[in-house]
Amino acid sequence: MKKIVLIAILVLTTFPFQANASMSDATLEFQGVFVNQTTHNQLNGNTLLNQSNLGTLPEWENKLYNDSSINLTYKEWLKLMLKTRPTWTINNEERGSFRNFVDDAYMDIKIRDTSFLTIGRENLQEGVGLIYNPTNFLSEGKAVDYSQREEERKKNREGNYLLRFESIKEKQTFSFLIAPKIGNLQEEYPRQQLRLYSLMGDTDASLSYFHGKQEKLGLNLSGVVGNNIELHTEIALGKGSDRRFLRKKSEIGPPDSGIYEYETYDPLDKEKTFLRALMGGHYTWTNKTNLIIEYFFNQDGYSQSEWNEFIEMVKDADSKLKNPPIGFTEGIFKENLRLANSLMTYRSLRKNYFFFRLSNPEIFDCYDSQLSVLLDVDDKSCVVMPSVDYNGVKNIVIRFGINWFSGDSQSEFGLVPQNTELQLEARYFF
Repeated sequence: MKKIVLIAILVLTTFPFQANASMSDATLEFQGVFVNQTTHNQLNGNTLLNQSNLGTLPEWENKLYNDSSINLTYKEWLKLMLKTRPTWTINNEERGSFRNFVDDAYMDIKIRDTSFLTIGRENLQEGVGLIYNPTNFLSEGKAVDYSQREEERKKNREGNYLLRFESIKEKQTFSFLIAPKIGNLQEEYPRQQLRLYSLMGDTDASLSYFHGKQEKLGLNLSGVVGNNIELHTEIALGKGSDRRFLRKKSEIGPPDSGIYEYETYDPLDKEKTFLRALMGGHYTWTNKTNLIIEYFFNQDGYSQSEWNEFIEMVKDADSKLKNPPIGFTEGIFKENLRLANSLMTYRSLRKNYFFFRLSNPEIFDCYDSQLSVLLDVDDKSCVVMPSVDYNGVKNIVIRFGINWFSGDSQSEFGLVPQNTELQLEARYFF
């Protein structure tokens, strides 16, 4: 009965309201898409971290969700925005679950001709990079769905509860926001951010100062060269590290057993300053084919020596799990590998990355295709992400995508729990 009620709620939220409903002093706009996404994972049985008996990833998963937004504007001085994603998820390992993700739920109030006040929950999409946004400080730590295309990942992300003042002039914008800690609703450390945007000739520039658990400075620059080239960069300086490390906590069993219990810990570099920077550009041909190349430097990632130490500990736990020493159960080594898994923030573990994307929204009449590659320069592992959208039927898009991971057993993308991730998705727009 509970499942029926949840499905009914999901269906009702997709009811196609009138897209532009004008009243005497208000305008109502509605957009929505009904999505069914099926993902099949070809599990990697040879990886050091994710043996099948650890149960770290389902073989298949199906998500049914409605991504809808409502925008109500009243007399140009009040705007109400709501964007939600009620989602029903099932997979081969557990019973279905329902959750309503709220990306936006805020109101904008016009105070003066050029000043605005925002109150509520908002997903701020800051930064100029495509694959990384090191200056998007407020959204760090938010869950990201990497089965989606890069632009969609940023849009479909839960927002923060905040209070924001913004002053907009012809070529300059100033904003100040507060994102407080609110019990169970927002458990992050209280955060504040100052941001100044300016248009200087053909270059967009913004400077931001962020204060939270860590202090950070951010600079964004972007501009066009001629008719075909766009260049951009993001630079972020932050005090303290987001990394966590694995180490031997204590020896267990008889003296000199060589068997250790692991633990994770924060490094002792809270006063050090770390640089994260992205540089890249777009080139667009006359037939709308677009090439994006970006380089990302992550000083907060593992160095080669730190990575080697981590891998040696993982190899030791993996070896002992497969052949437990006499007198020890495999549970100890499973827990050590579980702790190692908890550190795996794939796509940002190391220091140097290149990203390439070649795309064309209409190279064929009814197809939108793209090919993306993210390369870990430090260990030469990569993830290749081709996808094709078919939009030959009105209001319907069918997508087929692949995430293919390549790398040796001691590389970042060689440690992921799957070799290949296949996605089949159907979208109905209303």
